Amino acid sequence: MQTRMVSQSHNSGAVSFILKITTVALLLSLPHTFSAHLPAMSSENFQSSVALNNSSWRLECWQHKGSAVVLVPQTEISLHFKGNQVNGFGGCNRFGGSFTGVGDQLSLGALDATQRGCNAAIDKQETQFFAVFQSVRRISSDASGRLVLFYVLDTNEGALYFAPMK
Repeated sequence: MQTRMVSQSHNSGAVSFILKITTVALLLSLPHTFSAHLPAMSSENFQSSVALNNSSWRLECWQHKGSAVVLVPQTEISLHFKGNQVNGFGGCNRFGGSFTGVGDQLSLGALDATQRGCNAAIDKQETQFFAVFQSVRRISSDASGRLVLFYVLDTNEGALYFAPMK
């Protein structure tokens, strides 16, 4: 099984620059809907110090620059945390790596992912998810018990809302 490295590196040169530009272009080209139905991103709606160990989550909502990102139908993005490891499914490929968390701060190490072929829409969504997931900086939960991962990708902010898996 082939694997690929999915990471943000400050020393990866021209390839990293091209990947970042491509990722930003892809994110900006995503279809968006009105944000009226999205929860507010103010810190007063969230609780900190989410217990991640031995937890599993399914992506329910993706907010980018105040608008909902329309997910490819019938795809599931999931996360599983155990110890200092995170693994999951990006919609096409399985991935895994390490993380550290202190309070409401979260930092991800390099992620490895399989390289299974997918249709273009799913592949595009997964590439965008990997870039956003690697950009997560803060973690919280909302009143519904959803895991909320706040990210900053270049100058664009957003949040990933994950429902607990049973």
